[in-house]
Amino acid sequence: MMKGESLKGQIKSALYLIGVLISTLSVTFLVSAFLVEVDFSEISRFFFNSTVGTVDGFLQVLARTTPILISTLGLVVAFRSSVWNIGGEGQIVVGVIVTTGVCLFLGLPPTLAILLAFLASFLAGGAYGALAGFLKARWDVNEIVVTMMQTFIVFALLQYLIDGPWNWGVGLYPRTAMIPSGTRLPFIKFPLNITVIIALTLAFVTHLLLNRTVLGYEMRAMGSNRTTAFCQGINITRLTVLSMLISGGFCGLAGSGLVLGSFFRAQAGISGNYGFYAIAAALIADNKATLAPFSSLLIALIYEGTLGLTALGLPSRLGEATVGIVLIVVLLPKALKRLRSA
Repeated sequence: MMKGESLKGQIKSALYLIGVLISTLSVTFLVSAFLVEVDFSEISRFFFNSTVGTVDGFLQVLARTTPILISTLGLVVAFRSSVWNIGGEGQIVVGVIVTTGVCLFLGLPPTLAILLAFLASFLAGGAYGALAGFLKARWDVNEIVVTMMQTFIVFALLQYLIDGPWNWGVGLYPRTAMIPSGTRLPFIKFPLNITVIIALTLAFVTHLLLNRTVLGYEMRAMGSNRTTAFCQGINITRLTVLSMLISGGFCGLAGSGLVLGSFFRAQAGISGNYGFYAIAAALIADNKATLAPFSSLLIALIYEGTLGLTALGLPSRLGEATVGIVLIVVLLPKALKRLRSA
């Protein structure tokens, strides 16, 4: 019975996401048509040709979905534990820096370099997240503030590296040299690389972790009520640090995938705001790993589609505004429900 109810709930949530997408895009198209004085049908055509209307467009959407999904899964782990990791963007950059360093400067055989890059990115991103978890667990320092400040720090570090010691010295903007060709992940079909398989595997692993393990039960118990979980003998301090370690580690893997599978170097803007989009995707998915692929795809679809509308003269920030609207539409009913029950 419980499994059936859970399946029904997930189907209901998925249908709700589809409804949100359709309604939000309809409003976006209408507003866009008003702003640029272009026919609604023309805007729709540009949007769908940039996304699901062509093979290249759909592959681009899937490629955009991959880092968002990996980061979203990391945030789901933290959010389900009632630990608010808002620094996914910075933890992605940690993975970018570590992966670039491993591939460019250690001189390892390609396969070993790839494996070490993923492992080191997970550990480095995890350690960066765990620091915020430790400060919260030990001295109740607000993890939202800490993770946000950590993002600014690691952004400054990346900028220093690409401007200074790691600078390639060629090109119009700061960046590192390309990583060796042997360390680049193969494409399934350009621009989609095999990182998408890693992302889907992580979605399955995250679901098992949160719903089929003792650790996952403890995380969910702490997320529901920290005081009750503590009274049940759950080690709140350990879980807070561990959930942030896993969360930051997943975001670090997203950064590693961007270097190994897409950019093949470190450069400014490589994280693409994916860590911030992942916050929206995690909340839209109601912090469920099984829905994270769909919410991440939704975000990528909006981003890529609205990016295509810039050809009609629409602002490039339209995608960010639309994602914000979707987030408000999803969260507002929940907030009103809590206010009524308070």
